[in-house]
Amino acid sequence: MARTAAIMIPFYRKIARDNHYARQWSSAVRNVDLDKLLRLFRQTVKLRSPNLSTNGIGYFLDVPFAAPLYLYTNGTSIQPGEAQFQFSTKAHRTIACAILPLYRTIRDSPPFASALVHAIRRGNRPLVERLVRSRVRSPRLHSVALIESGFAMGFRIPGVKHVYYNEFFREYTG
Repeated sequence: MARTAAIMIPFYRKIARDNHYARQWSSAVRNVDLDKLLRLFRQTVKLRSPNLSTNGIGYFLDVPFAAPLYLYTNGTSIQPGEAQFQFSTKAHRTIACAILPLYRTIRDSPPFASALVHAIRRGNRPLVERLVRSRVRSPRLHSVALIESGFAMGFRIPGVKHVYYNEFFREYTG
């Protein structure tokens, strides 16, 4: 989890600080332009071959690990079925600003990251929510939910129609 957070921090920092970059990213998501997303992602993150995907309403990065972890996935998206080919730059930038303190804490504090992982594994949603909200202080954070082997933070942004979710979870393959 800490390694995935560390990989994503420069990207979210760039989204938060650079409106032009963020607009390009959102356009590429809406247009399902994976080549452009990869080019933009590589501008901020030095990852040899990122496993990036998009569906027109969001994006996900899979970070591979050895067994038994396999993949940690992080991304931001609207819930499937709610929209098509929509992705708000305003929402994405708001989320990036809000989650950076959480991602830095996951990267820099092994006790915090361990507590979060153990709460997820035990299915302790109230503890996951307390840990997440202790670092994500944005009034735009609407919900924190357990998903698969991770968590999703739902954000409601004024002037933006849909709830956007920043998700962080472990996937099992094979």
